[in-house]
Amino acid sequence: MKKIYFLLIALIAGGCTFAQTLPNAGMETWRTGTSGGTTPINIQAPSQWYGLDSTVIALLQEFGPLIGHASPNVSAQIFEESTIIHGGAHSAKVMTKYEDTLHYFAGLLSNSVVNINVTALMGGASAGSAVTFSGGTPVVGRVASVSAWVQYTPGKDSTGSVGLDSGSLTVNVFSTIHGVDSMVGTGIVNIGPSTSFHQVTANVVYTDSLDGADTVRILVASSGQSDVSDSSTLYVDDVTMTYVPGLGVKNVVANDVKVYPNPASETLYIDAKGNEGAGFTLFSVNGQVVANKVLSANDAVDVSALPEGLYFYTITGKDNIVQRGKVSVVR
Repeated sequence: MKKIYFLLIALIAGGCTFAQTLPNAGMETWRTGTSGGTTPINIQAPSQWYGLDSTVIALLQEFGPLIGHASPNVSAQIFEESTIIHGGAHSAKVMTKYEDTLHYFAGLLSNSVVNINVTALMGGASAGSAVTFSGGTPVVGRVASVSAWVQYTPGKDSTGSVGLDSGSLTVNVFSTIHGVDSMVGTGIVNIGPSTSFHQVTANVVYTDSLDGADTVRILVASSGQSDVSDSSTLYVDDVTMTYVPGLGVKNVVANDVKVYPNPASETLYIDAKGNEGAGFTLFSVNGQVVANKVLSANDAVDVSALPEGLYFYTITGKDNIVQRGKVSVVR
């Protein structure tokens, strides 16, 4: 009964406001591996989110000896957290760490792939100018805001006292204009100290009233541009975004999207011809979002990694949920 209750709450909430939960927004699923470099170390990141751990560790180990650091002091900055959480069973812990030659370096977590300009960074460029991003979450219509549940503890400054550091949530919205990937809107909110989770919201401001949007890139950082402190720690959980009402979001016809086969084993196909741009969300029986995307005409969701069992889905149009269904995953 409790599982059904939470599922109903999730479905009702989805119908009351046009809020889209991003893939793995609750930081529930994680991937693990090892960094590159001469001495690989264990690293981890939430599935469908990205950081700089592997790149920074590998670069400093490989280039450190060239600038007089035979054994660079490097460490991971993103960690799976199961104790300090807002919802579900996990959150993401993002930390500022001392990375040799970079000194105190903010932990970064993004829904887009993080790229780093090695030459610029080693030449003394700031992290802000040497780090770029690609990809992100596809959107149809303008994103109005992105919210996240966060908890933040600033680290200590050079005197050993708690510093004035702060985290941040940054949102950049992009559109392809004349074939060029152009930023059309941005929003940022600083994250101050707190002893419990609270929700922060970055409202997006657009440069032109006519530009559309096709991609949103989200970045959370454990330190700001100044007052960067050792071991500043940001916990992130339950990220959502909302659309500007009525701007380019498809108003689908009820029960007009076909989802098959049922049961499914590897792939769930979605026939959304004529309803491109609708939102598709797949829930487990306890209300956890396991897949979320903006639909194209002929789409698909990989369910090969999901446990066998019953799942529920919703099709979301401009104003509310217009279609619900259920599907079984079997092997």
